[in-house]
Amino acid sequence: MSMDASGKLGDAIVFSKWKGINYVRQYVIPANPEDPDQGDQRIVLGGTGRACGKVAVTSPFNVKLAEKSVIPAGQSKQSYLVSYILTHYLDTMTKYTAELAAVTAYSGITSWNAGATTLGIVAFDLDYATVGPYAKAVGLTLLYKTQQALGFTGSTYTPTLSTMTSTKVHAFITKLKVV
Repeated sequence: MSMDASGKLGDAIVFSKWKGINYVRQYVIPANPEDPDQGDQRIVLGGTGRACGKVAVTSPFNVKLAEKSVIPAGQSKQSYLVSYILTHYLDTMTKYTAELAAVTAYSGITSWNAGATTLGIVAFDLDYATVGPYAKAVGLTLLYKTQQALGFTGSTYTPTLSTMTSTKVHAFITKLKVV
């Protein structure tokens, strides 16, 4: 005789089913040490993910991604962008720190911050991290660098980062929004 059971019994065991097979396992509370290295990684991954998530699926930016055929089958736009940015720009904490310093020292930071605010990108920080918070302008400028590296064409996509005026930043923001 067999029977189905699911759920936990006290704080000792858990009954469940996987692929039609009943099983029992020990109840375990996952560890979350919140150590500084983990916090640093979470800031970089979390900030990048939040910024990339603001690129609308129906945006001209996303259309350009599709035209380039760079997103592998089965991968989402957001996971591709996060992976690309982490691999090409933020693969070490040293590179993240340098990127953060460059963006926050940039003379046009006000325009990039305003653009990030328009999109709903916010700064991201954790109490237990040792690196600086993920500034909202970092995510936006990394999206800009990514589209340049991928070879997007058009007047909105080609100016260098250092020549971006408030008007040009606004034009880029519109390419990330819903059409």
